[in-house]
Amino acid sequence: MTIRPVPAAARLTGTAPEIPPHDRVRFRTAAHHARRLYPGCVGELLHRELLAYAEFGHLFDREALVPRLATEILACPLRPAHEHQPGA
Repeated sequence: MTIRPVPAAARLTGTAPEIPPHDRVRFRTAAHHARRLYPGCVGELLHRELLAYAEFGHLFDREALVPRLATEILACPLRPAHEHQPGA
């Protein structure tokens, strides 16, 4: 059996557009808001997704779901802390 090297993949040039700084801040703010709005696993998942999107996910989101999610989360008012307490 002869081992043949696999040709190298084309070099990536990094020409994808950067997300504007104000949008990056908006997604990070929505991430922190989501964690406070939805305590537990749901809030943690939303938090992680929004932060990942702010860093590099915007390059892969063709349906613009995460920007719509961020808008929806930021439109929700936070409940007072006593409403988060079980039995309150």
